[in-house]
This record gives sequence, structure tokens and C-alpha cells, in this order.
Amino acid sequence: MSESRVLVTGANGFVGTRICHRFIQEGFDVKAGVRRSSVVDSLESMKLEMRYGDVTDTSSLEKMVAGVDYVIHNAGLVKARKPKTFFDVNEQGTRNLLEAVQRSNPGVKRVVLISSLAAIGPSSQDRPVHEDDTPQPMTTYGMSKLAGEKVAREFASNLPVSIVRPPGVYGPGDIGFLDFFKSVRMGLGPLVGNPNRRIQLVHVDDLARGIFLATTTDTESGLAFFIAESKSYSAREIMNAIEEACQHTGIKFRLPGSLFKTIATVSESVSKALGATPMLTKEKARELLQWWEVSTERAEKLLSFRAQIPFPEGARQTYQWYRRQGWVR
Repeated sequence: MSESRVLVTGANGFVGTRICHRFIQEGFDVKAGVRRSSVVDSLESMKLEMRYGDVTDTSSLEKMVAGVDYVIHNAGLVKARKPKTFFDVNEQGTRNLLEAVQRSNPGVKRVVLISSLAAIGPSSQDRPVHEDDTPQPMTTYGMSKLAGEKVAREFASNLPVSIVRPPGVYGPGDIGFLDFFKSVRMGLGPLVGNPNRRIQLVHVDDLARGIFLATTTDTESGLAFFIAESKSYSAREIMNAIEEACQHTGIKFRLPGSLFKTIATVSESVSKALGATPMLTKEKARELLQWWEVSTERAEKLLSFRAQIPFPEGARQTYQWYRRQGWVR
């Protein structure tokens, strides 16, 4: 019996690399979808086939998606200088890819779109967000990911489609949490905004396992799933876990939300003046200051998914990886 074949777009990124690794572990023939200009160092030691394509270049996609049993559309844009660029990639790029699948591989067993919790927006302090709640994205990025989801649902009657919405993803290979670990090692423990606001996260290996289950489980086409640790943490608990992982205590200090927004405004203005893509924007700052809790009931019931790596353990893994890379002392 031949191996099942899966295409992973955006395969060379932090999440894409771990998805590829998971599917190889599960015995799949993995096709890594990357642009020709991509840095693919993270994939070089893996047994897989490179397939080149760009979701903004329709002529490159039919060969990329041909002959595979499953397509995981992980490629996307998380930062951009112009709002339109988010939609060119996250909305129109999704349409381009699905049209290519429909033309050249209509018998595909499932297409999984990796979206984001940002597409739905934050929770209230009273209850977690559920998959079918009315979306209220706060950023252009979130709006573009929601637009990509709407495109995917347009195809759901002709192609079996699932949507995965991760919250904040961390783990070995991530750079998003690096500054927090560096701060603690320097003796600082910044608490941004309300230290009691609650946040749900997912370790990248749990996410990859959840994506595997969403890909290989026969569920109703068009359904979305939150793949996250079932437990949320306060901002203070997250900082405490990072301190424990580093075996170092930082001096706790509050960074009020108003000051954080001011820092973001300055960062965005300077980046634009230099012609660079800003890492921290006014939109992003406002988003980061919210509560982010999700219900994981649907994934538990329909996919038999439950995260296995609690944040304190994942933080230790992440810190040890940073040390091996020489990124922290």
C-alpha cells in the first residue's frame, strides 16, 4: 500500500516545519510547498520533496497541488507594510490555491486551512470564544484571515475543507516569545496591561498533532476548530512560568496598556519612516491587551484532540532550545 501524500504550504516556517515533521512521523509522503526564494534550512534534514509555488502566482500552483491526497494551506502573511498585502496573500492567495486544487486535484481527501484566533477576535471576561461566535477581528491581519476562511467555505460544497484556528503558538523554533525570556534573564519581569487577563496558548507540537487529526478525520466540510491547550493562564502566570523555566526571577513591573500603545505608535512610525515592516503596530498592541480564551470542546469531541504539553513544561523546552541556539544566556 502506497504512502498517503500531503502537501504543506509555507512548509519552511516555524509551524510549517513542525507540521512536516509530524506527518513524516506518521508515515506520510510529504511535499513541502515553498517559494523558490524561501530559506529552507529547517527542512534539509527531513525526508520530503520540495514543491515550488507562490499563492500570488496562479501559474505556479497546479503542479504544486497535483497528485496529493491532502493539502494543508499553512502559508500566510502575518506582517505587511500595506493593508492590501494582507488580503492579497491571506484572502486571494487562499482562493488561488483552492481554485488550483479544484482544477487539478478535485479528488483530494481534505484541504485544511490554517487560520488564526485573530480571525474571530478576543473573548469577553465572562466566557471563552466558541467556533461559531460572530467574528470580531481587531486587526487587518485578523480581517484578512477571516476573509480567507470565507473563501474556504465557498469551496466547502465541492472540496472537503477544515479550518484550524490556533491561538498564540510557541515552542522550540519560535521567536515570538524570545524577548520575554531575554527580559527574565536580564532580571526584568514586565507585565503588559492587566496582569490578570487570561490567555490560551498552544505548543507547536500539540498544534501539529491537532492539524494532523483535523486532516485525517472525516468531519463535516467547512467546520472550524480551535486547537489550543484547554487551560488558560493569566499574564502573571505566564511570566511566572517563564521565570521558572529560566530558573531566574525578574523584577516585576507593570507596563500600563496606555504606555504600551504609545510604544507601538512610535515603533510603527519609525518603521514606516525607515521603509521597514513594523513588528509592533497600534493594531497589534490593542489586540495583545485583550483576553484570549477559547473553547476546545469541538476539537476534543470531533477530533479526539487534547493538548498534551502544559505551558510550564513547554516554556522549559523552549528555554532550553533558546540556550542551545545561543539566543539567551
